[in-house]
Amino acid sequence: GPVMLFSVATRVQNQKTEQAIQIAQGEVDKVRRVVEQGGDYAGDLTALSLVETTLADTVLVPAPTTFIDDTATATNVNQAKRFDADGDGDSDFLIQLFRTEGVKVSSNTAGVASTPVVFDVGIRVYDARAENNAGSLRTDDAGLTFTSGEGDRGSRPLAVMYSQISQGDRDASLCHYWEYTGSTPTNLVCN
Repeated sequence: GPVMLFSVATRVQNQKTEQAIQIAQGEVDKVRRVVEQGGDYAGDLTALSLVETTLADTVLVPAPTTFIDDTATATNVNQAKRFDADGDGDSDFLIQLFRTEGVKVSSNTAGVASTPVVFDVGIRVYDARAENNAGSLRTDDAGLTFTSGEGDRGSRPLAVMYSQISQGDRDASLCHYWEYTGSTPTNLVCN
């Protein structure tokens, strides 16, 4: 009866949300690994489809309006990549990944202008069905809820994560961090 439907729908919604949270954390971990390896990694961040926004706050980045295959590289913050979590060939999730400009340092690699050393990253993971609602998607997460149907999975992300990434072992990294926060350090000389 209705109680069984309510229970099954809630369980499905919560399982999808838990999967989405794991996917979002995995994306943050990929970005952290690239930054921790050091060097001039701006190209590696681009290869992860980590698109730079000119907005100072990742929370302000609008919801995606276009969707690309998981083999493509995102070039715009309004894009989300399709993601097949179970290997059946069908998209299960949509991943929107973006970062702020942050603080950049000059690159030592030909063809790479600069490398961000402190920046904020944002990840929103939507249910694949959200693609049908392009143009009316929201940015606040649907979260774990009780539901008797799809809940908000068609319009709101199942998981949202915002994190600050910084490379702490680069020359003057502490000064760059202070610059990023808009503060002036005391008892520290920054050149």
